[in-house]
Amino acid sequence: MLLLTLIQRLQRFAGFIAFLATVLPIAVGQTDLAEGTTANSDSTRLIEVRFRATELEPIVGELVVQNAKYGMLLLNEDGELLTVPAAPKSSKPSDLSTAPDRSIQGIQSIVELEGPMKPTPPRELAEKSLALMPQGAKSIVTEHFVVCYDTTDVYARWNANLYERMYKGMVRFWKEKGIELETPRFPMVALIFSHQDDYVEYSKRDFRGGENTFGYYTQTTNRLATFDLTGIEGMLPPGAQVQREELITEIFSRPQAERQVATILHEACHQIAFNTGLQRRLGDYPFWLSEGIATFFESPDFNSSSGWGGTGKINYFNLGNLRHYARIRPADSMMKLLVQDDLLRRGETSTAAYAESWGLTYFLIKRKPKNFVEYLKLLRERLPGNPADAKQRLDDFRSCFGEDLDKLDKEFVRFAGTLR
Repeated sequence: MLLLTLIQRLQRFAGFIAFLATVLPIAVGQTDLAEGTTANSDSTRLIEVRFRATELEPIVGELVVQNAKYGMLLLNEDGELLTVPAAPKSSKPSDLSTAPDRSIQGIQSIVELEGPMKPTPPRELAEKSLALMPQGAKSIVTEHFVVCYDTTDVYARWNANLYERMYKGMVRFWKEKGIELETPRFPMVALIFSHQDDYVEYSKRDFRGGENTFGYYTQTTNRLATFDLTGIEGMLPPGAQVQREELITEIFSRPQAERQVATILHEACHQIAFNTGLQRRLGDYPFWLSEGIATFFESPDFNSSSGWGGTGKINYFNLGNLRHYARIRPADSMMKLLVQDDLLRRGETSTAAYAESWGLTYFLIKRKPKNFVEYLKLLRERLPGNPADAKQRLDDFRSCFGEDLDKLDKEFVRFAGTLR
């Protein structure tokens, strides 16, 4: 699943951009910057931000959004989203002399540069990303991904092939449904650690609790991270080689294999969705939709040599959980799912909420594909900021799927009961 701790972090960016239409532009240093621009708009401006604290490196990037209350959000050449926060109300000018200040208050100058910004080439981005890995790590550059790893080559290449297979499958799938996905502007970076401890240590920069996860993707860094799920690294004598067939057999023979491979696919799906325009990074999406899309595509296929057999397969893990939930499912369950993101956060409700998110997404894509595409496009067109309240959520959903949600819910329940 997309880590909910990360989602909570991203919610703070909703506040960061909540007042775009009402706050006056900030004039700092040598340029007066327009507010409310987006990374892909014609009005995008490339800027360099320098700080008074000499130990802080300047930031160069496209101004995604600027807000007098919350600061600035920039997109850099590596595809990362960086923040320059507004100064805390309690801060004083004297504070600048005691600690490096990367807030608006600590800015020395902002200079507009000639654009457009050129994304970091894949091999250069690979070199940068290797600095995040243990010493001796290597990289693989594919058509759309940069994979950095300190596992065996065969394990890393299996992951890289899995990512590319999913990418091509999603492009084909959505094209058939009427959505032309964009070619990713930045190479998609995946970090694969041989040891879980190294993965957990890396994850601390993004969230707490990495030891309880198999992998994650975050929209701010635009990176996916995971670790060797086979344990085969520790079983090999020094210098030993392993064949791809042996690796696949080892992965698929484990009781937890389905969930482990599903996690890789799930997080890759998030990364692809947010890099191809299916979803807008830091956009306002109901959790059920983002997680429903990822669970729709995550289903492993152990009859396939890649581990993923394609799109649209039944997710039997979530189907089982949905059947269990159906025994106690209240009549207003779907209505709550549409508006209450907390259902996917809380431990006591998350299993059922994820199962229902998958089931509802599967139902809508299979039975109402044109409406589902209309819904995705509606949310995609909405610029980041001003998160929708419960009424807006329901209005959005009804505008695409009809006013009678009770009728739709009954159709969904009947459909779910036919799945085998």
